[in-house]
Amino acid sequence: MTQWQDYLKLLRGLSKTLQELAQVEREKNAAASTGNLRGVEECMKREQVLSLSLRGCDQKRDKLLAQLGLTGVGLRDLERHSPEEHRLETKAVAEELRQQYEIFQTASKLARHTLEANLRAIERTQAVQAGDRAEAEELRRAHQTDFKA
Repeated sequence: MTQWQDYLKLLRGLSKTLQELAQVEREKNAAASTGNLRGVEECMKREQVLSLSLRGCDQKRDKLLAQLGLTGVGLRDLERHSPEEHRLETKAVAEELRQQYEIFQTASKLARHTLEANLRAIERTQAVQAGDRAEAEELRRAHQTDFKA
């Protein structure tokens, strides 16, 4: 297998990992929407594992790009630098990776907004409860009789 094919295989793997991450984000959003804290935690654990996998892929990608003499070449410019016999395949793989990244970003933003909204609601509830406790304590003190007198 040529280095270029190795690189395309790596990009396909990245695309698959992003697809998995997007699914985890959708599941995290669903869990957060229903108040399923355990589900959110499980999703975050899976997310961490996939993120570590992405870091490893990124290091491999940098190494392969250097071997191909393409250090600094972005995904959008990859097709122009590809060997003629791999040009269409490169275009398809790069486009798929860009689409998966956009899908992941959208799912990630939605999950983050849902989590933030739920956290704000929890904070408001805690503030109300803290206020209720303070008010109850004040009433208790006001109605307390001083037996020292």
